[in-house]
Formats: sequence, structure tokens, C-alpha cells
Amino acid sequence: MRRLVLMRHAKTQGSNPNGDHARELLPSGVQDSQEMGKLLANLGLDFALVSTATRARQTFMALGLGIEAEYLDALYYDGTDSLLRFISEVDPGVTGLLVLGHAPTIPALAAQLSYASDRKAADRMQCWFPTATFTEFTFEGEWTSLAPFELEHVKLERIERG
Repeated sequence: MRRLVLMRHAKTQGSNPNGDHARELLPSGVQDSQEMGKLLANLGLDFALVSTATRARQTFMALGLGIEAEYLDALYYDGTDSLLRFISEVDPGVTGLLVLGHAPTIPALAAQLSYASDRKAADRMQCWFPTATFTEFTFEGEWTSLAPFELEHVKLERIERG
């Protein structure tokens, strides 16, 4: 069984003099990340794809998972098609993958992946996906099996910070 966790970065400052890519976590964002890290620690994640934006990197570090990560500019700039391509290229030996990025891409992909199994959940994800929230998918097969969106075999669980 494979596990895919899609997560939005934690709460950040409203702006940064060096631009959006440089926005940093607020203290509450660090705390939320640490709390979510405790939940994620029990999921058997062994690799992460993380946006290069400062807030995403800081969120990942605050999770404290101790897993290897690949930092990708595309998770900041590109949409769901690129994200799916990167997921499909993950080493087949990885069974638990965290993808940490931004809205609207993370909620949009979560909605696409959940649509086949739970249309109401898919609609809710498109409308409301707060910071430091993650959605967990479990499925049989390879990472490439997510691309066609024929996902009756994917089980969805959404975890939101309290």
C-alpha cells in the first residue's frame, strides 16, 4: 500500500520585502507545523517533495519528520499537472510520500484525486483548505497510477489542525 499526503504550508506573514517567495512562518505557523508533525510521524512517510518557498521549507523543518526531501521550484510556480508528473516520478521504493506546497495547487490536486471516491469532499477541498492542513490518500499500485484519475481504489482522509 502507498500513502500520499498533500499538505499546505503553515500560517505566514502577510508580506515580505523580498517578495512572496520569501514570506516566512509566523510563530503560530511554526507551532501548527510542530503539532501536525506529531500526526504525520505515525504515517510511515519516507520521502517529501517540498516547494522552495521559504514558508514551505520552514513548515517542513518544523514538522520534524527526519525524512529526505527534494525541493522543487515547480511546487511554487506550476499547477496540478506538473505536481502529478513529479509524484509519478518518485522512486518506486518510496511507500509514504509527503508533498508540501501551496494553495491553489495542493487543494486542487486533493480535489482531483478525491473526486472519484467522494465528490462532496472534493467540492469542499476546492472551497476550503486552510494552512497547515493535510489530506491523506492510500492506494495500491505505483505512483504512476494516480495520473489517470481512475481512483476508485484510493481512500481519502483529511486532517485539519484543531
